[in-house]
Amino acid sequence: MKVIDIHIHGGFGISFDSAKKEDINLFAKLAHKKGIIAFCPTLTGGTIEELNERIKNIHLAKLDQKEDEALIIGANLEGTFLSKEKPGVQNPNNFLEPTIENFKKIAGEFEDDIKIVVIAPENKNCDEFIEYLKSKNIKVHFGHTQTDSLIGADGINHLYNAMEPITHKKETLTVKALLDENIYTELIADTKHVVEDVLKLTFKIRPKNKILLISDALPIANSNLEKIEFCNKTVLKTGYDEKGILGGSVMLLSDIVSNLIKKGIITEEEANLMAYENQKNYLKLML
Repeated sequence: MKVIDIHIHGGFGISFDSAKKEDINLFAKLAHKKGIIAFCPTLTGGTIEELNERIKNIHLAKLDQKEDEALIIGANLEGTFLSKEKPGVQNPNNFLEPTIENFKKIAGEFEDDIKIVVIAPENKNCDEFIEYLKSKNIKVHFGHTQTDSLIGADGINHLYNAMEPITHKKETLTVKALLDENIYTELIADTKHVVEDVLKLTFKIRPKNKILLISDALPIANSNLEKIEFCNKTVLKTGYDEKGILGGSVMLLSDIVSNLIKKGIITEEEANLMAYENQKNYLKLML
């Protein structure tokens, strides 16, 4: 089955935070063999100079794509404009103010190579920043946030994770995203980030044409490594860091989808919709 992964940090021992152009092309080749037709290399936080260099390498890899490689769609900037109250495994010392000026410095001449930007909208200056991103046809995802608002978001970064949970005491982004029929919601369906019963509940509540299955895979996925350094933390092959914080998935999206089908949680038709067709339509990909 073909899949498109718009949120993946690496795999096969390759990290997009440190990958050179050749590493990214190698990942694309290995990913294609696993049924991943296209992907957005997803970047965690860093200095402006580091992020610019990472995006440059993605740009160079895109220019040198071969037929046996998964399509490099463009970068997903996840680790830069987040809330320090909801960092997850990411390093809050790397978070920057969500300003047009900071974004332009990060992007440099490679703005067209950025397809998704994740922000916590409770940060200052967000309204102007969101408008700018939309004017550049860059998708705005809310994530790693305490907000309860959907205003300005095209999508939600890994639903349930790094946001306020469901509660009957107050409104939360989680509940609003579950009920909104227009917004797209990423979902890490590896049964660790979201347990099986909540996955089943989500598939009943959400319009399936608005669900974007993602892997959020770590560089350790599909490798023989016992541990890796990720966001300045040691993350084990289980996906957890040494403090027990879940840093990401250790499964590729193709394996996640196969597991869901095997368990009878979704059908092959539903898998094709939520792991391929929705992504293709959302990012207007010509595949």
